[in-house]
Amino acid sequence: MRRITPGVGALLFGGLVTITQLASAQLVSTQLEGGTLEGRWGGDRLQLTLDANGGRLELDCASGTIAGPVKSLANGKFSAVGTFDQHSPGPQRADEAAAVGKARYSGEIHDGAMTLSILAAGAGAPQVFHLRKGAAVRLVRCL
Repeated sequence: MRRITPGVGALLFGGLVTITQLASAQLVSTQLEGGTLEGRWGGDRLQLTLDANGGRLELDCASGTIAGPVKSLANGKFSAVGTFDQHSPGPQRADEAAAVGKARYSGEIHDGAMTLSILAAGAGAPQVFHLRKGAAVRLVRCL
């Protein structure tokens, strides 16, 4: 039977621990990376367009922007910040300031379907929308 000297044993064990840590870090990294979301999404009276620079959304009586690219996790979840502007019906006075506020956009994507939650600043609860990739929506502007 061959004996491993204590110094060599510690070196082998240390190498094994390092390999295990690297493999574990790679697995966690893979779980966190889903990619940048892009494309056109539509449904629930909302049209969302995403590209590498961020996003733009249009609703019947609102609009919004998403700052920067939207990155999804490997599980399909995402979160981003931007602005949200709730329009009012009828004409808007020239001296009336737009009601643009900050917003948090979050959601999940599975099999070409997106659940999008919009939490506008000052809102008590998020608005939730169900969208499909590639779908076009005909909007009816506020009257």
